[in-house]
Amino acid sequence: MTIPEIMQIANEYINNNTFFEVPHQLFLQPNGRSLYNQLIRLEIQANSYGVYIWENTETGEIVYIGMAGKIKTNGQLGSHSIENRLIATRGKVNGRDVLTNDYVFNYMQNNNVNTLTFHILYTNEQTPPSYLESVLLYNYYSQNGVLPKLNNAF
Repeated sequence: MTIPEIMQIANEYINNNTFFEVPHQLFLQPNGRSLYNQLIRLEIQANSYGVYIWENTETGEIVYIGMAGKIKTNGQLGSHSIENRLIATRGKVNGRDVLTNDYVFNYMQNNNVNTLTFHILYTNEQTPPSYLESVLLYNYYSQNGVLPKLNNAF
C-alpha cells in the first residue's frame, strides 16, 4: 500500500493533511531529542486529532499507522492530540517508559533508515480518528496480508 492509495481512501474523512521529514541525522546532534520534539511542535497543528503515518522516505514502505484522539462519552474528542501523541511515551520496555523520540531514533538506527516521512491526516468533525485508522489498517492488511512492521495489533 502506498501513500497515494492511502490518500484516496482517506480523502472523504479528512479536512486537511500535511507531511514532513524526520532525518536520522537530527538525532545525532547533541540535543537531537529536543530537536525532534521542536520539529513535531512546529509541523503539527496544535490541539488537532487524526491519523499519522510513518513512511520510509527512501523505499516508500509504510512502517506505522497510528491515531490520536478518542471520543469521550460526551461525544467530544479527547485524550492525546497528534502533537502530544508524537512526543509522549510509546509504552514500557524493560520496565521503563520509552519516549516517541527514542522509539523513532532506535527504529531508524536499528534498521538503517535515513529519513522517515510523517504524514498527518487531520480528520473531519464527523470522523473519529480510530475509525480512519481502522479503515487504513484493514486496507493495508487486506492488500499485504500483514500489518505495517511497527503496528503490533489491529
